[in-house]
Amino acid sequence: MAEEELNYVTVKFKSHNRPSDAVIYEDVRGSLETWGPHLNVQEKHSDFEKIYDDVWTKEKASGSRHNCHGTLEKTNSNNLGKVSLHTSIKMASAGLGIICVILMSVIITLALHINDVVAERRRENANLTDENQQLLAQVSQLRGRVQELARERDSLNWTMGVILKYDSFPVKKHCSEKVLTLCEPCIQGWLLFRSKCYHFLNTPYYQGWKTWKGSVEACREMDADLLGIDSQEEQEFVTNHTKFYNDNRHGYWMGLRKDDNTDQWVWRNGGNLTMTFWRTQYYSRTNCALILPSDSLANWSKESCEMKNRYVCQTSALFKPDLE
Repeated sequence: MAEEELNYVTVKFKSHNRPSDAVIYEDVRGSLETWGPHLNVQEKHSDFEKIYDDVWTKEKASGSRHNCHGTLEKTNSNNLGKVSLHTSIKMASAGLGIICVILMSVIITLALHINDVVAERRRENANLTDENQQLLAQVSQLRGRVQELARERDSLNWTMGVILKYDSFPVKKHCSEKVLTLCEPCIQGWLLFRSKCYHFLNTPYYQGWKTWKGSVEACREMDADLLGIDSQEEQEFVTNHTKFYNDNRHGYWMGLRKDDNTDQWVWRNGGNLTMTFWRTQYYSRTNCALILPSDSLANWSKESCEMKNRYVCQTSALFKPDLE
């Protein structure tokens, strides 16, 4: 019988988690190699099919057992996984609950502490506000005291300045008890207006009237000067204390005259002529001024310096009024 060519078929069997695949492959390969050259093709095919069937059946059975075992293991694994997951969730929930309780306790404690701190700060602020009010009151009192002391200082400086103007200060005329607090700002017979004392000569006798220069000397003997006016209020005060006498041309001399060199009207005390109260009258070349008794403030008149009239003397008050 002629030899026929043999064809080898390589069969690979895959099995889950089993190393026996190689053994089965080796068994099949070994069986095929034992076929002799005298075996006919039909026999060979028959044996091969039988061996293949055996192997396939064996592998199938083995696979079935493997699948059942794998399914069971998978089921058990799934059950164990579910149990483990459920336990983990419970433990996580319990842990979160404990954490929440701790956080709530911390929050409540912090809130109470913050409330205590805020209340304490409010009490401190209230105390500080009260102390601040007290300090402000004390500061206000001190400022008032400082202003009072400043006025007293200014008054004393003023008084010292007035006293130093005298060559011999008439203590008895100002201070009968020789006590500074009992002293009068003006001596008897003089009128006080603001910071000045005024003496109006009102004698009705001609013998007491003076020329302009004589009036200057008479005031100087009383440590005073002839009247000088530097405000409308002072003009009103002087006008209210002048009295009509003799005729319409006679009045009261004041310390205003025309300068012989400049032909300008100037005050004897050196003050500026900032305002005037001249009455309307005819042109006159006379050089001295006097106040005529009148209801009008425009009562300054020009007369000859040799004319005899009453006069007004002026000096500083011993004390400076608080209004200035």
